[in-house]
Amino acid sequence: MVEDGNKTAKTAKPHNKTEKKIEKMNHAPNQPEVYDLIGQRLRNFYDEVAQQPVPDRFVELLNQLEAKSSQKKPQ
Repeated sequence: MVEDGNKTAKTAKPHNKTEKKIEKMNHAPNQPEVYDLIGQRLRNFYDEVAQQPVPDRFVELLNQLEAKSSQKKPQ
């Protein structure tokens, strides 16, 4: 309960699933091994994505941008 002057009010309880999840996260115990595992999995996922080739469409767009940039520069 929260006291406000002469009135006493109940603290708001979570109404939906998102609010409940946020409240649960705010009260999560300190578990460094869980955070280490999450970090390792994120690094592994990032490494996999970084190893994938650049899509052809991106390469085309980069080449077009480079061509336009070189046309604007005086030689």
